[in-house]
Amino acid sequence: MPDAVRQRLDAAGLNHRPILLSVDTDVSLAGDPRHEWLVVTPDHLSVTDGHDTLRSVAWPAVDRVRTTSGVGGGSLQVRADGVWIDLIRYSNALATRFHKVSRALDKSREGITAGLPDGLEGVDGPLDPPACPTCGLRLQTADDACPRCLQKGQILRRVGGLLAPYARGSVLLCLLTLIGVIAELVPPKLQQYMVDDILSATGREAGGGLPDFKTALLVVVLALAFSRVLLAVVGAFKGRLTSAIGTGITSALREEMVRKLQSLSVSYYDRHQVGSMISRVAHDSEVLHGLMHQITGGFLLQIVQLVAVGGMLVWINPKLAVFTLIPVPLVILGSWIFWRHVYPRHYRLWDAASKQMTTLSGMLSGIRVVKAFAQESRELDRFHGASDHLRRWRQWVENTNTTYAASMQIVFSLGGLIVWYVGGRDVIGGSMTLGQLIAFLAYLAMFYAPLGALSNFTTWLTSFLSGSKRVLELLDTPALIDEPTSPQPWNDVQGEIRFANVTFGYDRNQPVLHDVSFEVAPGEMIGIVGRSGSGKSTLVNLLSRFHDVQEGSITVDGHDIRTLSTRDLRERLGIVFQDSFLFRGTIWKNLCYGRPQATIEEGLTAAKAAGAHDFLCRQPLAYETLLGEHGAGLSGGEKQRLSIARTLLSDPRVLVLDEATSNIDAEAEKAIQEALAVLVHGRTTIAIAHRLSTLRNADRILAFDRGRLVEQGTHAELLVADGVYARLVRIQTQVTKQPTVDTLLAEQQAEPADTSPDTSPEAATPAAAGIAWLDPDHARFSIGDQERIEMRSAAEGTAAAVFVIRTFPATHPEAYLSVRGWDEHGDEIELGMIRALDAWPAGDRDVVRAALRRRSLVREISRVNDVRLVHGYLDFDVDTTGGRYRFTTRWTQSQAFDFGTEGKMLIDTDENRWVVRSLDGLPGPDRERFLQYVYW
Repeated sequence: MPDAVRQRLDAAGLNHRPILLSVDTDVSLAGDPRHEWLVVTPDHLSVTDGHDTLRSVAWPAVDRVRTTSGVGGGSLQVRADGVWIDLIRYSNALATRFHKVSRALDKSREGITAGLPDGLEGVDGPLDPPACPTCGLRLQTADDACPRCLQKGQILRRVGGLLAPYARGSVLLCLLTLIGVIAELVPPKLQQYMVDDILSATGREAGGGLPDFKTALLVVVLALAFSRVLLAVVGAFKGRLTSAIGTGITSALREEMVRKLQSLSVSYYDRHQVGSMISRVAHDSEVLHGLMHQITGGFLLQIVQLVAVGGMLVWINPKLAVFTLIPVPLVILGSWIFWRHVYPRHYRLWDAASKQMTTLSGMLSGIRVVKAFAQESRELDRFHGASDHLRRWRQWVENTNTTYAASMQIVFSLGGLIVWYVGGRDVIGGSMTLGQLIAFLAYLAMFYAPLGALSNFTTWLTSFLSGSKRVLELLDTPALIDEPTSPQPWNDVQGEIRFANVTFGYDRNQPVLHDVSFEVAPGEMIGIVGRSGSGKSTLVNLLSRFHDVQEGSITVDGHDIRTLSTRDLRERLGIVFQDSFLFRGTIWKNLCYGRPQATIEEGLTAAKAAGAHDFLCRQPLAYETLLGEHGAGLSGGEKQRLSIARTLLSDPRVLVLDEATSNIDAEAEKAIQEALAVLVHGRTTIAIAHRLSTLRNADRILAFDRGRLVEQGTHAELLVADGVYARLVRIQTQVTKQPTVDTLLAEQQAEPADTSPDTSPEAATPAAAGIAWLDPDHARFSIGDQERIEMRSAAEGTAAAVFVIRTFPATHPEAYLSVRGWDEHGDEIELGMIRALDAWPAGDRDVVRAALRRRSLVREISRVNDVRLVHGYLDFDVDTTGGRYRFTTRWTQSQAFDFGTEGKMLIDTDENRWVVRSLDGLPGPDRERFLQYVYW
């Protein structure tokens, strides 16, 4: 603390007590740049600038301390005598400092006012966040590398490290490059010998030792031919090796970048645009592929050529070699100017490309909203603006490159003209032979070619360094969720959860949760309610370690979740999100996403328990139906039930429902409620809900408001308390016209026992939902009147108009068959399933196969006679099990997709289905013909 401040405190009579804390700020309350000091003693909180005591508040009058945010800064406030007072202001550069001070003062308020000497707590460690000691840039942790101080030499060293796994291949490439350069040096020297010693009359007279000039000419020509062949062979091997290493490095780098993206916390994705990340992985990673081409055919080759060819020039004519160096200073000067002028602009070019990708990604991701509000022209204008911005910068860079290249050509032509003049005079004067001049000019072209390419090297280097820096920035991004070095095992999962004094904010200086503490017993279901923004979903993010708590701790079965492997933690948590994200792929792959090794019977049982089985069977290919982006093809309620089935299949001990029934209609909610009743039984469950009907079976309810836990208890207890929860019940009942929780409970109790969800102990497992498996001992199939399919079973009696569908038509065409009919309302219902048709008598098999053919008209292709591409359409001529056909389909991935693991299904222009069950089953020429056009 400065002496002036201490003197000011003495003058105010505040320095006779011990100073618990003193901290300075950089702005006044009015926002003017000025140093002010907050001084905390056991009696007062005082602010001084060293000349005057600006503000002072007695501790006994203070009942709360907090920070508030504004634009560019914030204020530390105290509530004294019921009034909030701005005690001191700060810029955002000091936000972390004053947030820590505020937390410490608020926590320690009672201890200070009680006169405890160690009353101030919570200011351990530095007040300000870590920063780079060189440039002052703020870092996430003290161990982070500063991206601003990453020098170009460091970039090259880091990129060189990525090449380490390919060291042997790189050495071989360098050896092939050296062989190629040596082979290129031979022809000009042979040409000199041929002109001077064989073709010229003077040479023949002087070289009388040669027995046969025609034979010598043939030998020289053959040597020239051999050198050309050697160059071609070396070039072919070098090209193949370059491609293998370049593509391998690029692929490995992309995988490393994606692995890094997966390791980053969810907060990284909150701050960065998806389009920009895709651009880095897809385009910036190509810099290493370009580097390999530069090594083999770029700067390394050019440097070796310059040295070797320069030596040959000096050997042939040292004087003339000096004249060839006249353009070199101009090339160096031009390259330096180009580097200084163009290098910074390459960042703008990369940024413009990234923004175009982001604009397009956002438009396509929200295409439904764009079309719903008829804003296509507006989005097109936005994309046009981004594209035009990219066009201008690309044109500027390319124009500069072109101008620079043309200037270098003029410089090099000047050097060639000088050599022609000086060398021609030497030939006329007799000091140099014609063959020497021809050889010198050939070497000169070989000398200026790499020199010109090296002058263009700066163009590539600017692009390479900017792309590499963007790649390394991603790879160097710290993972805020650190994996424990020695994770504790979590084997005996009971499901006990404890939040202890948890404080967290997405902006570290603006907490969303404040000192939250509660416990959940094993097997208990608690409901969490509160208005929007009260921090409910944040609890899910913290429990799943999408973010880490900033203060306090979260434990499961006594283990701090930060000591557990995130993989173990998340595998034992089952989360049903408000937005049920489904991947592009088959329904089965989405269902088994959390448990890929699940058996088909386990998956069917989980879908049945979640109320998803029936509507999945109504899809065109049942469980093997291909879904579009984000589950396109299913309704919101269907996607939610499929998401519940996915969670049920993973059989978690701890279940989290994050607004699982929001944004769906009442009928879908009822189906989901029944699925949830099975899902939550016997599991520790945290259910977050706006619709309070979701919490009808909760053992306890926690009410949150402004990030604080304000109430907890049963439904009845909270209604009596008449607080936040009771207010939410009244609002939801009056405004949304939904029945109260009491009414819902009464209705549930009044329902017949056979229609209520089965919550018996047997229902704790997915198997309780029960697939009704049919067997030949209890069910038989036959064809009745009007050729209708009938099933007779001991349980159902005679069922008329039965039909059968394949649930896995591609992979199990005669297994897991769903036998279905209609109820008295005309609604489709399942009567049972057949595990394996081959276990049934022949007569029943024939009837079931006939039933399958009635429901599925798919022609199976056995031969592909011809395929022709005509203006974006494919004309097929095929043989099928039913004869020869010709059909036309659009040449697009949406009309030809995977059918199982080995086949393809085609949809023609009339929406008919054609299937190749196994591509390997086609004759070789047919398969080649098919894959020439359908290769995705």
